[in-house]
Amino acid sequence: MKTRKEPGWLKYIDHVREAVSEKRYLDGAKAIVDPLPSPNDVRGILERHFKVHSDRSFRVILVEDYGDYKVFIQIPDGKSEYDFYVWRTLFENGKPVDVKVPTHDDLAAFYTQLKSKGEELEEYLINAVIKLIHPSYRWGIPRIISRYFSNLDEESKREVGKFLATLKWIALQEDANYPPRERKMGSKYTLAVYALLEAGFTMSEVRRVIRFR
Repeated sequence: MKTRKEPGWLKYIDHVREAVSEKRYLDGAKAIVDPLPSPNDVRGILERHFKVHSDRSFRVILVEDYGDYKVFIQIPDGKSEYDFYVWRTLFENGKPVDVKVPTHDDLAAFYTQLKSKGEELEEYLINAVIKLIHPSYRWGIPRIISRYFSNLDEESKREVGKFLATLKWIALQEDANYPPRERKMGSKYTLAVYALLEAGFTMSEVRRVIRFR
C-alpha cells in the first residue's frame, strides 16, 4: 500500500512556532503593499527586501499583521533557489495557538465561507481575487477593500483582508518558483483555482484540472 507523504513544512513547524512565540522574526509587513510586483519582478523584489536568494539561512519574516492573525514567510525551502514557505498563524492572548502552511483547499474553504456571508461578498470577492493576482492589476489589499467592500462592517473587512493577505503570499510564492520569463505559469495557477470555483467546480474537481505542485 502506498503511504501518503508528509508535507515538507512539517519538519519546520516547531522551529517556526518557537520563533513566532519568542518574537524572533523580522518585520517585513510594510515591504510589499501596493502595488504587488509583476510576476516577472517578484524574484528581484523579494531578493531586495528579504534576500531570499542570497541568504538561504533559516529565517522567519512577518509579512502581514492582522493582530490575532498573522502571515509569515519562512526561508528556506527546496522547490527553487527563491522558494519559501508561507505560514498563517492564529493567536489568542498574544500566543500562537494554530500555526500551519495553508493549502489551496484551506484557502478555497475560506473563500467559499466568505462568499456565503452577504451579497457584496458573493458578487465581488472574485473581482477582488482578480485585482490582487492578475498581472494587469496587482492591487494592494487596502485599495481592493476600498473599491469593493467599503460598506461592510469592520469585522467583515478584516476577514476579507486576512483571506487576501494569505492568498497574496501564495501568489507571490508561485511567481518566485515559476516565473513567466521562464515560460512558466506562476500565480496564474492560483488565479485559475478561483475561476474554476466560480464556474461551479468543487476542489476535488479543480484538482483534476490543475496539477498542484
